[in-house]
Parts: sequence; C-alpha cells; structure tokens
Amino acid sequence: MIPVLDGRGRPPEELGRALEGRRPKMHDAARVARRIVESVRQGGDPAVADWQERLGGVRPEPLRLDRRQLRQGRHQIDTALLDALGRAHEQIRRFHERQARSGFEIRLDRSGSRAGQRSVPLDRAGIYVPGGPYGYPSTVLMGAVPARLAGVREIVVATPPAPGSAGPPAHVLAAADLAGVSEILVAGGAQAIAALAYGTETIRPVDRIVGPGNAYVTAAKLICQGRTAIDGIAGPSEVVVLADTSCPSDWVAAELIAQAEHAPDAWGGAVLIGDRAAEEVQSAVEGRLRRHPESRRVRATLRRYGWIVTGLDREAAIDLANRIAPEHLALGIRRARSALGRIRSAGCVFLGPRTPVPMGDYGAATNHILPTLGSARARGALGVEDFLRTISYLELGPRYLARRAAPAIRLARSEGFCGHAEAIEARQRRRRRDP
Repeated sequence: MIPVLDGRGRPPEELGRALEGRRPKMHDAARVARRIVESVRQGGDPAVADWQERLGGVRPEPLRLDRRQLRQGRHQIDTALLDALGRAHEQIRRFHERQARSGFEIRLDRSGSRAGQRSVPLDRAGIYVPGGPYGYPSTVLMGAVPARLAGVREIVVATPPAPGSAGPPAHVLAAADLAGVSEILVAGGAQAIAALAYGTETIRPVDRIVGPGNAYVTAAKLICQGRTAIDGIAGPSEVVVLADTSCPSDWVAAELIAQAEHAPDAWGGAVLIGDRAAEEVQSAVEGRLRRHPESRRVRATLRRYGWIVTGLDREAAIDLANRIAPEHLALGIRRARSALGRIRSAGCVFLGPRTPVPMGDYGAATNHILPTLGSARARGALGVEDFLRTISYLELGPRYLARRAAPAIRLARSEGFCGHAEAIEARQRRRRRDP
C-alpha cells in the first residue's frame, strides 16, 4: 500500500520535510557516474561502447548516425504513428515559437550613446533521450524543436540502442529526422553525457546538454557542468496531485501509476483536500494495478517513493505544493485556474480534473523536460531560451562621457580601483579630439 501521512495539525514545514525525505537519493549514483565520466574522458569511443555493452547489454554499431541514416526511420514506422509525431511536432513548435527573442537596444542620450543585448544561438547542443524498452520519440521533439527555433546549427541526440538491437528504435529516428537533428550518438547513461561534454573521436563536444534521465544521468550532468552547460536537474520523474471531491479517486490513481511506471525511482503522491479518505485512492490504485502489465514493478515504486497526504484544506495543500516544487503539479480541484496565480514553484501545472499529465508528455504544447528534485524553485521548463546566449554591448559618445563619468569615477575610487577611475578619466581628456 502507498504510505499515508495525516496532515491535520502538522506544520507545513514538517510535512514538507517528511515528503522530501522520501525523494530518491543520488549519493550512490554520483559515485558510479564519476567513475564512468572519467573513463570516457580518458578512453573516448571505446570506453563509451564498452560501458554501453556492459550496462545495456548491446554494443552500439555504429556509434554515430548521420542525417542520411536518420531519414530511414520515417520509412520503418506506420503512417499513423508518423502522423502522430507530425501533429505533436507542430503543437510543440507553435507553443515554443512564442518564446523566441532577438534582443533589445536602448538609447542612453540623443547623441548616439546606446546599450543593448543580442540573443545568439548556441553552435552545438546535446539532447539526452532515455532508452527504456521502447524509446522516447516525444523527448526528441521536446528537446530538438526549441533548439531548432533558437537557431542552433548542430543538434546531437544521445540515446541508447533498443533492446536486442545495435541502434535506436525506428520511431526515435523518425522523430529526430522530423525535428532536424544533425546526428545521433548511440549511447545512453553517464557514458553518453561524458561523450557529449568532453567529446570523443566520433562525437565533438557540445555547448549545452539538456534532457531527462535517471539518477546516473542526472549525476553525470552535474559532474560535467564545469565542462559544458546543462539545463538543470531533470530526473527522476515526479508528480504531485492536489485533489478535492471534484476529482474521482480513479483519476488520481491513474496519475500516480502513470508517473510510477517511468522508472523504479519515480517519486510523487496525492494531497487529498478536506475529508477525503486515502483508502479510496489506494483501492483505485490496486484496481488499476491488477490490469497493469508491469504491476509488480509499479507497485514497488509506489510503496517506496509514493505517498498520500490527507486532512489539508485547499490553501494548505497549495502551500505544501509550493514547498515541494514538483516537476508535474496536477490541480484536480474546483476553480483550478483561480489557483494558478498562487503556484510559485512547479515545472508544469495541469489545470482541472480533465487535464491528464501525460497529455503534456505527448505534445499537447508544453515541454516535458522539466526541473525535478525541488529545482523548480529556481528554474522552469526547457525552452528556446536554454539554447540562446546573450551578448550585451555598450557604445558611448563624448557627450555622454562628459556628463556621466564623474559618478562612475567616484564609485571606482570608493571600491579602491584607481586604475578603473583613471581609465575613464583618460577617455575624458581625449574628448575634444573626437569628431
């Protein structure tokens, strides 16, 4: 059964700490990931292939796929699936194109002094796409579409071979071709992250690595962030469902199971508002698990990392959700939209009982590469801005310098930097010679 916490009379800080304690720990994963990263940094392609064979059971051949090989995926899947990928691609593109920005410029005076900022796309981006039994073409789209909209010239997807195969599944290749991916590194896990960060004989290093993954992938990204930029912590998967009496227990159970089937370390639970009994949700979970093909694995995940909180009112439930800062926050409550303004920390919010979280996974519009482990307190979903770097610029004329130099000189001397002050004064002395 899923553990239950009675929230009546308990301070929100205490409840938050209790739920944080149920989150998966990354200590062991970090030790293993560091060993793999160092091995790939020194050993290159052979080390990547060795680790992939050792951990995944298949040696990738070849290790890199080019554009020509990606196109083959379109011809290896049925037209209905190709159409579904195309529709998801279009919805994701429509949502993310609103995020594009080109920069700005402001006038500092009337004589031509100005300051501004340019948005410049990364040259090369890496997108990690988990493997699993079937592969994740949806994650290819979620990473590659905003990268392409940003103007990234080269997009590299890293994804492991399909079980029993030397390469990725055909629908992953098709999604990569559809989204304009440049090449695929046929590897997963910490070894793929290391290859993207440091480069190998086959794969050149990237400017930024994005994408979800398990604890080992997440640990490797954190280890490599001194070498390349990362999107943040995007894994293991998690969900929090706030449910009042308007949301049937069966729908709550469906959301908990949907997240738990991601991986053995998926985390999350339900906050039941008012007098709703946890037994209703537990019973609904058991009923659904009896029909689930992976019931034993999913049940084990829910027992270890799942939870149900009871006895909170609407305001306390929202406060608890903000403290948790979950990856996915489902508001199965009345007037859900009116609560949106009170949500301060969440990767993506799903409003109303009839907005299932998996619709966000499969291209309704929003991105499913989201912050986890509480990092939604500081960042949001992956977007176009993750693939842009900003370059600021400043152009001053003699009139501006004559009028505004004195305060800057005063500030420089207050910080003990006489050289800074003199560099400004030197330009002032030359102002009469300027045209």
